[in-house]
Amino acid sequence: MPSLQGALNSVENADRDHLVRLSRTFLRVEEIIDSVSDLQRLLDLIMRESEQVVDAETSSLLLFDHLNEELYFEIAHGPQGESVKTIRLPLDESSIAGATAIRRVPINIPDVRESRYWNSQVDKETDFQTRNLLAVPMQRQDRLIGVIEVLNKRQGVCFTEQDTDVLMVLASLAAIAIENAQLYEEKLQSERLAALGQAVAGISHYIKNVLTGLRGSMSLIDTAIQDHEYELLEKSMVVLRRSYGRIHHLVRDMLSYSKGREPNPRAVSPNEIILEIFDLMNESASSKDIEIVLDLDKTMPILWVDPDAMEGIVLNLITNAIDAVYERSLINPNPPGKIWITTYYA
Repeated sequence: MPSLQGALNSVENADRDHLVRLSRTFLRVEEIIDSVSDLQRLLDLIMRESEQVVDAETSSLLLFDHLNEELYFEIAHGPQGESVKTIRLPLDESSIAGATAIRRVPINIPDVRESRYWNSQVDKETDFQTRNLLAVPMQRQDRLIGVIEVLNKRQGVCFTEQDTDVLMVLASLAAIAIENAQLYEEKLQSERLAALGQAVAGISHYIKNVLTGLRGSMSLIDTAIQDHEYELLEKSMVVLRRSYGRIHHLVRDMLSYSKGREPNPRAVSPNEIILEIFDLMNESASSKDIEIVLDLDKTMPILWVDPDAMEGIVLNLITNAIDAVYERSLINPNPPGKIWITTYYA
């Protein structure tokens, strides 16, 4: 099918390659968090992945000093990175990092010279020239942890909204690691640690579920490219885009978490949501010799619900079912694992 191949190469390649690169970054970061116990090295690796995935020249991670209400550089990449670690920034709008920390929202500056938040002190100390900058807050609920900055987009005029979403997810993972370390160092009461553990587990579980779906999509894409199955490639890209849509919504939820998220109900087909999650998770189930069987009632009406919330519920249910069936199969491999998903309207 040369015509289809040509169309996919010309229209899909840039988008596909970018999504594939993002997927591999998230999976690498997941492996880093699971395998690296040293916090400093963990944060350094996350920052290097951040630079690579948003195509930035360099990056820095600033932590919030609660006692003095200042930001200080914990990690600063670049040839003169160590020299900026003596610089402290007040928690005000005299710097981009300070403004990001106060506002608790990402700040994307296409040209720092035209920004009222720009503070040239760091550039002067390091003999570095910042052109553009993206800063995102690291926070857990209403507690400020710090700020992540990436500097100078290599290709393109400035950082994009997609770059912002990706960096917010990485900042959230970094914040979880930092806060866990801080809480253990401060020897807080076990009740508070347990409460934190539940909150962290909720976010981590959802992110892990999305990453599982991404891994399945990546496997399908690799197979499709290798076997020149362009229809499968096109279908896999649709599933991959849906996964990034969920990441986008997760970022928005994290930004509004401290204020509480208001439901956003719309007219939704429950069967369509189940089919979307099926496409996302079927490859993961198949890799564990688990068959997902759908029995969806065609008379199921349109419902007025929050689609993002419903997707999260269905995704968690199916992921938990896959994990449970797989664990059972390790003990008793017969009969083969099956998961039934049924909708019924009376």
